[in-house]
Amino acid sequence: MTVIADLFDVEYGNKLDMNKLTRTHKSDGTAFVGRKGGLSGHSGVSGYVASIEGARLYPAGALTVALGGSRLLSTYVQQRPFYTAQNVAVLFPKDEEMSHLHRLFYAMCIRHNAFRYTAFGREANRTLRTIGLPDTVPDWVDRAEIPTVAGLRQALDTSVSLADAPAWQIFRIDGLFDIRKGRRLTKADRRPGEVRFVGATEFNNGVTDMCDVTPNAPAHTLTVAYNGSVGSTFYQDEPYFACDDVNVLIPRAEVTKWALLFVAAAIKHERHRFTYGYKWTLARMKKTTVRLPVRPDGQPDWDYAESMMRGLPFSAAIASSTVSRLPASDLRTVTSA
Repeated sequence: MTVIADLFDVEYGNKLDMNKLTRTHKSDGTAFVGRKGGLSGHSGVSGYVASIEGARLYPAGALTVALGGSRLLSTYVQQRPFYTAQNVAVLFPKDEEMSHLHRLFYAMCIRHNAFRYTAFGREANRTLRTIGLPDTVPDWVDRAEIPTVAGLRQALDTSVSLADAPAWQIFRIDGLFDIRKGRRLTKADRRPGEVRFVGATEFNNGVTDMCDVTPNAPAHTLTVAYNGSVGSTFYQDEPYFACDDVNVLIPRAEVTKWALLFVAAAIKHERHRFTYGYKWTLARMKKTTVRLPVRPDGQPDWDYAESMMRGLPFSAAIASSTVSRLPASDLRTVTSA
């Protein structure tokens, strides 16, 4: 059976305390790896510090393993040179040509042994080298594609600045949208499925569940939570089920998704006017006003709104959404099941 010591040389890190170091910004500092872990573990990096004279600077490509703490055995392949905190081991592949994909695979395998240990009980300090690993790397590892954020900030078009105040005008929401209330569907009545369930959350584009249910709202609309995370506004690009904590805004005119994203930001900006005790009910939302760019004829300048959104950083990353423009007549024919 293959163990960690067969594939890696193991060291026990710098054993530094971050509160005794000089913190810096990521742009001019060195990564400091602690005992962080989980989905938001940031690869174990607790922050960035100034150079430390006499301390070993570990190279990018090495693996770090948390030997204690609540995220015990969290293992990452470090992307930058780094220092470490107490109870962090550093693993160097004995085969210096080991690919990045293979290093990630072994990091995953090490992490899956966490159930064998407990924080402040049986920690991994003494037995790390003896943890078992697969004898061979599966073929699928070499076929894997690593997600990248390269170019993610790219804008779709040239940036456009906001117009001066005289080029803006106040519009009532019910003059721009047909507003409908969502429908109550308790968790006990929901079954796993493929339809988005939009609830009163400010995360995940408002989606709180995936259910086997008939959509009650069409694609190319906005959802606004009036309960829970009041004012959380999102663009929905496929049919979905809106719960009774959400109002659905269906455009009264033909408008692109980019313009709707612009309006979503404007609506969300009004959320401070409402609270859990003073809810953004259907009646109040109809009367709510938003400030939008305006054409000489007094109508919203949807083209300007679109050009501005397409010029923002990250706009290229959402350019592949399936819905871009739908006739208003088609949007209002959806059943209110």
